[in-house]
Amino acid sequence: MTPDPAGAAIRRRLADAPVGRHALLEAAFAGHRLRPGPAVQAASVCPPPGSPQPRHLPVVATDREDVAARVARLLSGLAWAIVTRPDRDGLVRVEVPRAVYHRVARALSGAWRDARHAFELPAVDPGAAVALWRMAMLVDGIGPQRDMVYLRSGTPALAEVLVSAAEAVGLAPVVEHVRGGPAVVLCHPGEVHWLLAQAGAGEPGAGVAGGARAGAGEAARLWATGVSGPARA
Repeated sequence: MTPDPAGAAIRRRLADAPVGRHALLEAAFAGHRLRPGPAVQAASVCPPPGSPQPRHLPVVATDREDVAARVARLLSGLAWAIVTRPDRDGLVRVEVPRAVYHRVARALSGAWRDARHAFELPAVDPGAAVALWRMAMLVDGIGPQRDMVYLRSGTPALAEVLVSAAEAVGLAPVVEHVRGGPAVVLCHPGEVHWLLAQAGAGEPGAGVAGGARAGAGEAARLWATGVSGPARA
């Protein structure tokens, strides 16, 4: 695979973005999108005869260490989460102590349910919309080019939430129906640069303002003055 330094730098900034007041929402998206498979859950909750009960149980399974590390940070206000890499499947897992697993699982399920309802309302918290897309971009990548975002949502329901969140901040997502579930795409470079800036992954000299490219500081100024989203370039 050809190295992609620019993409790696964007992922690193997304993963290292400060944990804000929407931490549980980000973690809930990851928990919904990257829920461990039934076999993994069964083996963890009910280990084979003669095997000891595990001290920790998984809430997220992914092949990306940066995703797992961020989810563990996001859960720090809820539980002491750890990141493990089992040998048999190569997946990186975020696990929480067995004693609090059900409490964490209920919190993530409740946060995701609340988010789905919130993004259906006329007035949406822009910070929540950006937080949702931050984790979505970290989980699925920003696209084959730096000037677009291409997210494989997996299910129509998840695609619908992503579309609602994007539209709430003035973006114009497109849904592409592909094998394996719909993909949600941002095609306008100006929108992508603005969203990356808001998500904490903007690059110097990238952003939008009135159809022209501007610095990330201008995107932040637009946000602060109440503009819901960027003008498309």
